[in-house]
Amino acid sequence: MDSTFDTGLGRGGRNTTVLIVITAFHVLLVWALVNSLSKVNIALPPMIIQADIIEEITQEDEAPPPPPALETPPPYVPPPDFIVDVPVSKAPTKALTATQSTKPVAPPPKAVVKKAPAIDPKFKRRFQPDYPPTSRRLGEEGSVVLQVLVGPDGKVQDGKVKTSSGFSRLDEAALKHALRAWRFTPGTEDGAPVTIWHSVRVTFKIEG
Repeated sequence: MDSTFDTGLGRGGRNTTVLIVITAFHVLLVWALVNSLSKVNIALPPMIIQADIIEEITQEDEAPPPPPALETPPPYVPPPDFIVDVPVSKAPTKALTATQSTKPVAPPPKAVVKKAPAIDPKFKRRFQPDYPPTSRRLGEEGSVVLQVLVGPDGKVQDGKVKTSSGFSRLDEAALKHALRAWRFTPGTEDGAPVTIWHSVRVTFKIEG
């Protein structure tokens, strides 16, 4: 005789039981897998990380160029003092200002042209004095040089014996005659008549 065991569960109960069993199976399967993985060393290939480094260039304002180096001037060395001896005139002199105008240099003075007196031809015969009688008798001879001062009019203003003849009578005779009778063409300076000293020789000689 067939015995029938009735669990008392319907169709709905059976489905629930099956679901629980399947769930429990999966839980066990997962647990077993995790447990086995914890015991097995799985060699994983090394990971290569490639990092591309991109350099970022930031444009900045260019810095101004440094100022040029200034040359340091050499140290100032004062020039040596020069002492110049300047002769000092005793007479006071006026200080010359820088604005004083330069005076033109005067030309050198013109040389004065002098012309000596000359015997006036009209009075030439009167130049020889008379021979003193005593000197003629005694045989006194000689030459006397007279220095006479001739004025602008040609007349003798003064006179003196410059060189004696050796005989006073001859000297006196010549000088007296010159002051009384001699006439000259006057001496000149730059063409103008002037008073000037002039020398004249007078000779006394006894003839035959």
